[in-house]
Amino acid sequence: MRVNWLAIGVSTIVFFLFGWAWYAAFGSAWANALGSTREAMMAANASNPYPYIVALVAAFFISYGVARVLSWHPTASPGRAAFIGFSLGFLFVGMSLWMSYAYEHRTIALGLINTGYYSFGMAIVAAILAAWKPKAA
Repeated sequence: MRVNWLAIGVSTIVFFLFGWAWYAAFGSAWANALGSTREAMMAANASNPYPYIVALVAAFFISYGVARVLSWHPTASPGRAAFIGFSLGFLFVGMSLWMSYAYEHRTIALGLINTGYYSFGMAIVAAILAAWKPKAA
């Protein structure tokens, strides 16, 4: 089960940047769902690199995990891989979040925003990985 490490590296950066774009678009709704404001969330993270480091490391492991799953489907097209990635994000990550959010009394809006991020982000990662297949051994 070979993986393309360069493609994993690129998809890690793309996933990280997608998170920036996603939460830039939904930042106010996301902060409101957490009982805060966009400005307060930005101020809290402005001088703290920890969340960004965690996000980058997590993006790497997510990209690696998707690459491993796609190694079981070596002929998957980028479109098919995107469906697989979306399914992984929605069915495993998204539903795990929602289950926790139900017990934590979190809002539906927060569930939709975060589940959407992982579902679409993992679809993008999978499409990149399928388009950039590892070289044969």
